[in-house]
Amino acid sequence: MILEVTDLRKVFRGDFVAVDGVSFAVPVGGSLAIVGESGSGKTTCARIVAGLERATSGTIQLDGLDVKSDRRARARVVQMVFQDPYQSLDRRQTVSACLDEVLAFHTGLGRAERRSRIGELLELVGLDQRHAGVLPRQLSGGQRQRVAIARALAPSPRLLILDEAVAALDVSIQAQILNLLVDARAATGVGYLFITHDLSVVRHVCDEVIVMRRGRVVESGAVEKVLDAPTADYTKKLVGSIPRPGWVPARGGTRA
Repeated sequence: MILEVTDLRKVFRGDFVAVDGVSFAVPVGGSLAIVGESGSGKTTCARIVAGLERATSGTIQLDGLDVKSDRRARARVVQMVFQDPYQSLDRRQTVSACLDEVLAFHTGLGRAERRSRIGELLELVGLDQRHAGVLPRQLSGGQRQRVAIARALAPSPRLLILDEAVAALDVSIQAQILNLLVDARAATGVGYLFITHDLSVVRHVCDEVIVMRRGRVVESGAVEKVLDAPTADYTKKLVGSIPRPGWVPARGGTRA
């Protein structure tokens, strides 16, 4: 396993329990989705794995790495892609400079090798050298997210956390980014921890899924099993809310 989380618990100030006894695992090269509505605790789980929050209790095994070790060592194993690439990218840096900074920090590549690697990363995410010299404001939302994914893949991590990574994009662009993620996983062998409130995107990129509500896991299993034959009432509600042809929201999700 690249990631094993056991009995994770997070209590914030004021005795608010955000995560309560959550366990899950991601195999090497695997892809796990954590789904649930806002406030379910899914993003808190992701931030703890990434090292952005500290667990109150529980254990995390990350590719055999002591999660309390230095941040640079951790960042070589796990990287994170956030929902809003415009906020996560430095607006003053060109695409090339953004990627070069990560490569210089995490690898021993020389300048010429880094330049070559930047070209490979751009190609991997469906961009080219025309995009290398531009600033984030000169890119579309989908292109900025491609840059964010390329930056996350630059250190060659074993695990990529994607926190609502397509939620802010138009549906047509979402499909392009999801296809990109499928291709990138096949090309690099990276594992995914995919955080989303939208079950409709899970089937495209994930093998396993856990469903969270109010900090706890209510259902887990293979994506096809959970989406096609959910057992928990909450999961049934989420699956029933997935838009389909003829969707009429005013009628509670029935066909026209």
